[in-house]
Amino acid sequence: MDPYLSVLLAGFVLGLGAAAGLFAIVPRLPASLPLAGLRGGQGRPPPLGGFAVLVAFAVAPFIAAAVSDKAAEYFNPKRTEFLGYLGAVSLVVLTGAIDDWRAVRPWQKLAGQLIAGVAVFAAGFRLEAIGFPWGGAVSLGLLALPATLLWVAFFTNAVNLIDGKDGVATGVSVFAAAAVAAVAADTGHPAVALLCVGIAGAGLGFLPFNLPPASLILGDAGALLLGFVLATLSLRGATGIEGSVFIAVPVLALGFPVLDTLLAAARRLLEGRHPFTGDTDHIHHRLEQLELGPRGVLAALYLLSALFAAAALGTHYVDSVVAEAAIFAGLAVLVALVLGRLGYLVSMWRSPRLAGVRKRVAGE
Repeated sequence: MDPYLSVLLAGFVLGLGAAAGLFAIVPRLPASLPLAGLRGGQGRPPPLGGFAVLVAFAVAPFIAAAVSDKAAEYFNPKRTEFLGYLGAVSLVVLTGAIDDWRAVRPWQKLAGQLIAGVAVFAAGFRLEAIGFPWGGAVSLGLLALPATLLWVAFFTNAVNLIDGKDGVATGVSVFAAAAVAAVAADTGHPAVALLCVGIAGAGLGFLPFNLPPASLILGDAGALLLGFVLATLSLRGATGIEGSVFIAVPVLALGFPVLDTLLAAARRLLEGRHPFTGDTDHIHHRLEQLELGPRGVLAALYLLSALFAAAALGTHYVDSVVAEAAIFAGLAVLVALVLGRLGYLVSMWRSPRLAGVRKRVAGE
């Protein structure tokens, strides 16, 4: 059996089964148990998706290795390393779950992510050198650890930030995982590709319960899980034969979370607010104002994510600087059109900070 198909099917069936089991069991638990956060409440579905995805992701490669000789060839030499990796992933899930049950401070969530980041750094998931599309690389030297931790924290939280509407973070992560898997398989990292396909399968299995109107949601546990797995696996999957990471591939594969996160920080700063202050002005909020409906918003974001994933693959597979520049230019035009259509360009132009700059330039 094809190794990638086997892990995809295993992840899907396990994710679907785990989600169905959680959905059936939680409402039947005694009310005396301290599970208020798990039960949802006030019209909010239970935030149990992270546990379903974690179970599927953890078990899928073992099942794939049992039914596919090729999957066993890819995965079995990495079994011990994978179990250690699951420990780091579980720490991130636990951190998010605690926040789902009882809100914790942002620095506490970040601390859990950074501890897990140090663990995977020690296991070899590192950003030690950055490769460029036109050739050459820059070695980070002593900056490798802080750069890796920054990478992990940024992408982990970027996926968490887009988890504001049913189905968004789950579906977007599936597109990104598929792109990273294709690149990892092509660059000689079949075990990483297998795990990327596994997390994609787990997400697809959970997705029927997460589509609007959702009966289960990811919660911080699930969103942080997806972000952390994609952040760390992309470091290994996009590593070339000389050890440098071609960061353009994962940045483009996760282009929508990256865009939404950077946009949120920029507009908050322009409005004179702290860049990490929460609000309801993310891209999915603006799409809602177009009256597309919940599934229409989801379709638009999935299309955008598919285009980013295609750009990541195009950047990897084309062997021409001109073609790569054309891909980046095309994406820049697309992003500008999207931001213009959603009114971000106008609102940021009229922001207090830019208004003050314009006045100083005009000598007023």
